[in-house]
Amino acid sequence: MPKEKAMKYKDDFEFDLFMETSAKTGYNTEELFVEAAKLLYKDYVSLKTSQKNIQKLKLNSKVVNQNNKKKCCK
Repeated sequence: MPKEKAMKYKDDFEFDLFMETSAKTGYNTEELFVEAAKLLYKDYVSLKTSQKNIQKLKLNSKVVNQNNKKKCCK
């Protein structure tokens, strides 16, 4: 596939990574896997951080709601 067509494909599908490689010669194959692993790890860390923030918001919301409950009886 010509490089220009591959770049258009990458942009059309909003891929994060494009590298020219060759299975025949091994050109850039190891580098591609290393870069892909770095991107996956970065996304994983980002996801975990956002999940922790969501959990904190849920916990804080519960505390606020509990503090705002009206006490009916003494």
